[in-house]
Amino acid sequence: FGINIKVRLAVAATPEPVAARNPAILYGVGNILENAVDFAHQTVEVNAWWNAETIEIVVSDDGPGIAPDMLKRIGEPYLSRRRGADEAQNARGGLGLGVFIARTLLERTGAKVSFTNRTFPDHGAVVQIVWPRDRFEEAAGDTGTTS
Repeated sequence: FGINIKVRLAVAATPEPVAARNPAILYGVGNILENAVDFAHQTVEVNAWWNAETIEIVVSDDGPGIAPDMLKRIGEPYLSRRRGADEAQNARGGLGLGVFIARTLLERTGAKVSFTNRTFPDHGAVVQIVWPRDRFEEAAGDTGTTS
């Protein structure tokens, strides 16, 4: 990709979360990360930390950011920056469902997902994903299979 991905885990006073694989969390966070890589100029940062009450992941990039008119609507189905003029720059195109699906999956696991832009003079998008710790550990243990 040619993109530098920096991952930082904060040292916490509480034990790290214990969780099993959950496809909804893996796909949701993976899709958010993939979008950040697609739009980044050089760098994507993934920061994660936790405490006794919450688990938080923040994904940010140094790309163009999210257009102000799209900020309120991001995560809606069929909303994409990859159409029109952007499609020439990104041959993948897109139907505008990736972020919608990712947000829906993450919210079903109990996460609150928010989208913002970096503060000037920096530029780029920021996606914050926050779970109540008990919901994260419960959701991460639910693999969607039955016995």
